[in-house]
Amino acid sequence: MRIKLLSLIALVSLNVSLLHGQSGPVFWSSTQPDCSSLHETPIAVPNAQGATMGYSCYVAGTFVWLAAGGAWGTSIRVSAPASGAILAGYSFYDANGSDQSLDVTGSFTGSGNLAAFALYANQPAEIQLHGATANAPAYKNTATGSVYATFLCPDALTCSNVLPQLIYSALPTFPWSLSVPIAWDDAVSHQWSAEGIDDGNSQRVSLVIYNESQSTTTFTVRVFNSAGTLVGTGTTPVIEGMPTLSDGSIGEAATYATLLTDLIKAPLPSGIFKILIDGTVSSAVEVLQVNGTSATTLQVAYDTAPAPAANTAAVHQSNPRRLRAESQTKRILRALSQ
Repeated sequence: MRIKLLSLIALVSLNVSLLHGQSGPVFWSSTQPDCSSLHETPIAVPNAQGATMGYSCYVAGTFVWLAAGGAWGTSIRVSAPASGAILAGYSFYDANGSDQSLDVTGSFTGSGNLAAFALYANQPAEIQLHGATANAPAYKNTATGSVYATFLCPDALTCSNVLPQLIYSALPTFPWSLSVPIAWDDAVSHQWSAEGIDDGNSQRVSLVIYNESQSTTTFTVRVFNSAGTLVGTGTTPVIEGMPTLSDGSIGEAATYATLLTDLIKAPLPSGIFKILIDGTVSSAVEVLQVNGTSATTLQVAYDTAPAPAANTAAVHQSNPRRLRAESQTKRILRALSQ
């Protein structure tokens, strides 16, 4: 069952009060803060009885890929800024955008498709995702998908300074860990690019594309050699968009991961090449580079479509979650299994 944001905040607030009493982290303001710099309006924060305790600003975004179980583990780190306390919430989804129950330990321990906790100013936290609850305790299979993260704060400054990171690790099977930035809801684009090297052997490139729209669509991936010449094109399978749920809010979209060589059938050029991910709708993209015994997450940039008629400035805008009608109930920490 899905519950709305206000009910969820009340539940978390009750847990915080039980753990910390009245001195627990206060991630709200007694008066409505100015959230305009975040392009949002403040939301009311109720207590367990439903009475309004105060108001919070918020920021939200997506980690486009998780890998937990089998050889892989995923951890998510965040700390509250010096300016104030925060409420952190992580909702877990499979690659198709459906709720996914994971087992979590660390600063928050539990099982389900949601981890939510409050932090004092300057307090850090880390959670470890061990795998799908159904695969416990051995977690022999790797659960994949996405994480939707939301942070509530007493003011816009505190929210603007929140910066979580997700880390993949496959030690000791693979001798590396990969740090992944969050794709904020107010910074999505139709086109992305990165630079990589893939020799089919020790140097490999993989990518993840997360659909940041309500349209179900495919994405075109192009590769250009060191002279800027197009040498290969591939098209992703259909990636489902964000559905409109029965309560009028917007659900989670699908995410797609692949090796570049599985998508581009033409031989890749030797040396450095450019990857251009081109969509008619907004997306968030992650590109990974493996170099023998090391690996890194490549920086991705806003880019423009290759067709001259469409060669205009890239679209950097809020995704549909933030463009929804203000009259609708805000459903930011959006999913809780009961």
